[in-house]
Amino acid sequence: MSEEPCTYVIFGATGNLSRLKLMPALYHLEVAGRLPEGTMILATGRRPWDRDKWISEVKDMLIAKARNGLDEKVFEHFKQRLHYFEGNLTDPNMYPAMRDFINNAPEFPQHVAFYMSIRPAEFGVVVQNLSEASLLDEEHGWRRVIIEKPFGYDLDSARALHQRISRYLREDQVYRIDHYLGKGTVQNV
Repeated sequence: MSEEPCTYVIFGATGNLSRLKLMPALYHLEVAGRLPEGTMILATGRRPWDRDKWISEVKDMLIAKARNGLDEKVFEHFKQRLHYFEGNLTDPNMYPAMRDFINNAPEFPQHVAFYMSIRPAEFGVVVQNLSEASLLDEEHGWRRVIIEKPFGYDLDSARALHQRISRYLREDQVYRIDHYLGKGTVQNV
């Protein structure tokens, strides 16, 4: 399997899951030399932050959570990957703006993984909006959606969610991180 750079777009990047788990995990991949050169991380959130504020927040997260403390030299490299996009994920107008932001910045690889660090009730609307803004089109690179947390609230809601996102994504485009299957097990849905 080749390691290709991609753009990780993190919905809910300013929330607890990102703060406690996701950003430290990405940093530890950097420490281990496992993030391909050129990989970028685009955080999305409603907060009126800019890139510098996001980098400062990430540094604070990592000071609190990094194993063996924060390595300043590694962080200098890691922070070059960090970008921030302000937007409300329930606003359909955010998605075309995000598409233009990604497409007009040559540093963003066209392989894109959308990481859903949001409430399960928001998964469907986000996937629909991504599709309607052509952000799931694979003309110039692959597109994947990663869902962490319970996939729905019960069996009926899980089936409804699966049916809804299946309108916009092929099965091989959806990955679920399921903590009930074991610590951080990743599965195609």
